Amino acid sequence: MKTTSPDLVLVHGVFAGDRNSLAAAREGRTRAFDEHAAALGVNAYEWVDGRRKGLANTLLRLARGTARPVDAVEIIALDEDVALASLATDEGRDAWRQTAGCKPYGLDETRSFVLAGAPRQLLEGPRDGQRVLWLGNGLNQLSRDEFVAHYTTRHGPLVASHARVIGLRNYRQVPGERDELCDSLRALGMGQALPPAVFAELVMGMPAISLAGLAARRNANREIAADEKRHIDFGRSMLVLA
Repeated sequence: MKTTSPDLVLVHGVFAGDRNSLAAAREGRTRAFDEHAAALGVNAYEWVDGRRKGLANTLLRLARGTARPVDAVEIIALDEDVALASLATDEGRDAWRQTAGCKPYGLDETRSFVLAGAPRQLLEGPRDGQRVLWLGNGLNQLSRDEFVAHYTTRHGPLVASHARVIGLRNYRQVPGERDELCDSLRALGMGQALPPAVFAELVMGMPAISLAGLAARRNANREIAADEKRHIDFGRSMLVLA
C-alpha cells in the first residue's frame, strides 16, 4: 500500500460476533484490504486490537467513566477521489462489501460503526510510546456540530499546548464529517450503530521529572479537565489503550 498523506481517514469501530471470530477477522481483513487497496483507494490500513490490554483498559474505563470500548478499531487512510469512484460502480461496491463488510468476517454489524473525516495533525512527533485511541461524544446540551467545533478548535490545541509537560508526543484528530460516504459504507455492511462524533490518536511518553515539572503538569491537567467538563460526555465516549 502507499503511505502518502491521506485525504480522508476512515475509522471502523468493530465488535466481534463471538470471542473466536476476532483473530480470524483481523487476518482475513488485513489480507483483503492489501489485495484490494489500489481499487478502493486505500493508502494504508491498520487493525488495532481493543482487547490487547484488557485489564488496563478495564481500569481506565472505570477510572474515567467511559463506555465499554470496541473490540477493535480499523484505521484506513483513503484517497478520496479513488474511494468515491469505487463506490460509484457495482464492481467497486461489491469489493467494499467483501473486503470491509462485517458479516463475511463474523463481526456484529448492529453494534459496529463507521466515521470518516479529514485528519487534523495537532502535534507531529515520535510515535513510540503509549498509544491512546479516543472515540468521543459531546454533552447533551451541545449539538454534534458544536461539540466537534469545540473539540477540534479549542480542546485539541489546548492539549497540544501542554504537550511537553504532560508527555504528549503525537496527536491527531479525525472528526466525523463525511456523512454521505459513511452512509454508502453502512449500506454495504460496515455497521449500523451511531458513530461517535470524533476520533483521536494520542501517543504519550514519560515527561521530564522535576519539582517544577510536577507543578506544571498539575496545572495543565487541571486546565484540560476543566475544559473536558464543558463539552465531553464521558459516559458516551470510549478510550482504548493500544
